Amino acid sequence: MTQLYLNDITKTVAGQPLFTTTQLTAQTGDRVGIVGANGAGKTTLAQIIAGTDRDFTGQRQVAAPVIRVAQIAPTQGQSGGQSMLTRVRRALAQRPEILILDEPSANLDDNHQAWLSQALGHFDGLLLLISHDRDLLQRVATKLWVVDQGTFTQYNGTFAAYQTAKQQRDANDLTQYQNQQNERRKLQLAAQKKREKAHRVRKGNRKMSAAERSNSRTLREQNAGRLERNAHDLAARAAQQVTTAKPHTSAGIKLVATDLPPVTGKYLVNVSDLTLKRGKHQLLTKASLRIRPGERVALTGPNGSGKSTLLDALLAHHAQTHLAASARIGYFYQDMTALPADLTVWQVMQKATALDADRTRQVMGAFGLDAKFYDRLVGDLSGGEQVKLQLLSILVSASNLLLLDEPTNYLDLPALQALADYLVGYPGTVLFVAHDQTFRQQVATRTVQLTDQQLIDPQQTAQGVPASDLPRLQFEYDRLMLDPTADTAKLRELRKKIAAAQHENG
Repeated sequence: MTQLYLNDITKTVAGQPLFTTTQLTAQTGDRVGIVGANGAGKTTLAQIIAGTDRDFTGQRQVAAPVIRVAQIAPTQGQSGGQSMLTRVRRALAQRPEILILDEPSANLDDNHQAWLSQALGHFDGLLLLISHDRDLLQRVATKLWVVDQGTFTQYNGTFAAYQTAKQQRDANDLTQYQNQQNERRKLQLAAQKKREKAHRVRKGNRKMSAAERSNSRTLREQNAGRLERNAHDLAARAAQQVTTAKPHTSAGIKLVATDLPPVTGKYLVNVSDLTLKRGKHQLLTKASLRIRPGERVALTGPNGSGKSTLLDALLAHHAQTHLAASARIGYFYQDMTALPADLTVWQVMQKATALDADRTRQVMGAFGLDAKFYDRLVGDLSGGEQVKLQLLSILVSASNLLLLDEPTNYLDLPALQALADYLVGYPGTVLFVAHDQTFRQQVATRTVQLTDQQLIDPQQTAQGVPASDLPRLQFEYDRLMLDPTADTAKLRELRKKIAAAQHENG
């Protein structure tokens, strides 16, 4: 039995279309992944299905009660992951016929992500899952509703199959566009040659006598006119060539060491014998951690184990933590809602950025906040768009040490990849908490586990050049390469050390 039927739904916000839908259907046992860019209307569609948003046109048929778990809710003293877990468990316990979950894996640690996947896989009602979590979508979703360029379309199949098909479609579109551009240029060149030849024919040969020039004028005009008509036809064909829109591609973003405040000292972060509590709960006991310049360290551990509290301790300069005097911190944290609602997106970025305007726009575009967002008020952004803006204001700041607490939560897939690319090319130092396993694998040069009230580095090398030395050496080499007064002997020495570190690490 079809429990959910949507057809030709149109949603308008402030007089502007937000999205439309093709025919979308789902029934008991379906697990529908709802995917698309931040601000495209996924949460709004969920509100329409749940009946809390009735301001739309089109057909909506919902044949059973709906329970919806929103993505952001008051935490009542719990961590973000604990709050979401509590609300998801409460919803599942009610055994609803239709369940809508909005970003349920956000903030969940690895163990609870595994539990969530298993629980949703055994859910026997109709599940609608709004998520950017690639692993969760692949494990759970049996079909997808994808919003692209303002239209929701149904795709029957797994998330991996959808991604493969989309990549192939994008590649085909790019090839078709490039072929059309090449043909267009050929036709334009041919038209230009025809026009130039028409001009020469009309002028005649310089060696012609006045009588010959006069007698041949009519014939020359006829031939020139024919060539110009041919040129016009070729130009018209060239204009008709491009029927495929140019596929969107994001330019890569590469910062260099001189974009950031200079770093001095062997360690940027030095934690020694740190003991932390939250209330009466012991989190860390005499824990130690050192981070060298240029490292990208992932901090992992169960929900509530103290990852965010550790970042807070670093920011507050806790007695047992030491930051290098040259450290300039950029801090992104969970549930950050400090952006003023009455400022525009561009005003926020202008206040935050240490980059020039062109590169600031380039970074924004890579994360999906392009020119159409510049004059938009912060208060009018979706939750995911606000997270992007909050994160971007930190990434472009005059910081050389980024402390990022769950930066991947609520980001759409293109923004996730843009963030990974940005951090991999970032010449500063990063300590981050992220439960997105794919993201961690892409970004981290080292992983530290918060386990049994200790900070454990499972890959720490005992001899030779430590693995964590390599980012520092590369960072120092990049910095010296940009210094016209750098000692060439020092550069040669650094190259040898980098080669030794690379050999040591396989």
